[in-house]
Amino acid sequence: MDELNRNTEHEDPQTTPFQTPVRGADERPGSAYQNTGSNQSYTYGSQNTSAGSTGGGSTPPPSGPSAYEQWSGGQKPNRNKKPRKNGKFPWKPVIAGVIIAAVAFGGGMLAGGGIDLSGLTADSSSSAVDSGSGLPDDSTKMQVSGTSSAGSDDAASYSGVYEKVTPSIVSIVVDDIQMGSESSGSGVIMSEDGYIITNNHVVEDGDKITVVMNDSTTYEAELIGTDEQTDLAVLKIDADGLTAAEFGNSDDVKVGDRAFAIGSPGGVEFQNSFTGGFISAINRNVTINDREMTLIQTDTAINPGNSGGALINTSGQVIGITSSKLSATSSDSASIEGMGFAIPTNTVKEVVDQLIAYGHVTGRPAIGISGYDIEEMRAAYYKIPQGVMVTSVDTASDAYQKGIKEGDIITGVNGQKITCMSDINSVKNNMKAGDTMELTVYRSGKTLTVSITLVDQADLAGTSATQNDSSSSSQDGQTSPYGGYGYTIP
Repeated sequence: MDELNRNTEHEDPQTTPFQTPVRGADERPGSAYQNTGSNQSYTYGSQNTSAGSTGGGSTPPPSGPSAYEQWSGGQKPNRNKKPRKNGKFPWKPVIAGVIIAAVAFGGGMLAGGGIDLSGLTADSSSSAVDSGSGLPDDSTKMQVSGTSSAGSDDAASYSGVYEKVTPSIVSIVVDDIQMGSESSGSGVIMSEDGYIITNNHVVEDGDKITVVMNDSTTYEAELIGTDEQTDLAVLKIDADGLTAAEFGNSDDVKVGDRAFAIGSPGGVEFQNSFTGGFISAINRNVTINDREMTLIQTDTAINPGNSGGALINTSGQVIGITSSKLSATSSDSASIEGMGFAIPTNTVKEVVDQLIAYGHVTGRPAIGISGYDIEEMRAAYYKIPQGVMVTSVDTASDAYQKGIKEGDIITGVNGQKITCMSDINSVKNNMKAGDTMELTVYRSGKTLTVSITLVDQADLAGTSATQNDSSSSSQDGQTSPYGGYGYTIP
């Protein structure tokens, strides 16, 4: 949750409803994914420790609609480099500009006896989540246990929870060699032989990834796989005998349960900080960069640097991977506190097992186009239908083979009227690769119906049918001839 900043400039910021960040130079301290509908933002943070950088914590993103701020690393890691172990990491201060406030934190931690530590090591394998099917037998898989109970809500101390989990939490330092910048986040040790779970936005585009253990020992990490859609990534270090975290069944989580977070808010200097609160909501749907995610909501403090760390229950089981928080979009907006989010462990398992086995998630349906939302006001002004205007088509997609092209406006999917990319994804995500999807397309004043076959997202070529746009570069903040904002529909 402390990663390289993104920023976006718009030709017409007064009328552009979405802001999609682009990686900026080191001196750009703020970044945001903005979505219409409110004055809040879902924040991953912004902590850059590069020389010449302003450093410190996240700065307020531009005023406007709600936004997800994402912290990310540098360029993609060099996977040819072997992990290495080399003493201690030469840390430098990274908190310039961080505002530290004293907050009274209360609620239920009254004297009443110590926590029952027997539950922290209880064997609850009888209700373990299935390890998954269809994966190679020799592939390492994430183990998820049934949630056990331990202690009471009036326990005087939860130090036993911290002591159990903290050896399994690491800091992750990401270097962008080309930009000369450095950023950081958190991670959770999944296996004794060195598999580590973190967020995609922590490590994406990093040239070099360093894992810092609880005892300050460092390893150079290999990036095994990432999944942008769920914001998850898996790293591997050359080590054995590590203390793997115990993962609890997130389906057992209930609103009102106590919850704790461990990570490195503010950078490695504050490694393995422990915060506590409650589960505020489950199955909370939030949209980040036009991708809807179902997350656990908590009032446990989650700050820049916590991304990729652990959300924990009173048994010391990891029930989620912390990823984001809700915050105001400008300095003059109402202050928002205590709204953090984590990816549930059962979601994490589904993705992580595939990343380890294949390096990517298989079977995910994809259309293979990039496009822009055409809003109602612009549609009326230009006398065109509301929908999604296509800006590029992946050459490996069936949509390309069936003639979908730049300038088409998709107005319907499977007979349902759509007005934005989220509408398309809502239909697509309930289908699978190989299914047929019927697109209603407006082209040059005429309405066409085109049947396409959804492809496996992993099979997309990543190349576009247009020379100056690709399926992976549509999130560049450009506006279409009709206005709106660009993004990819994989």
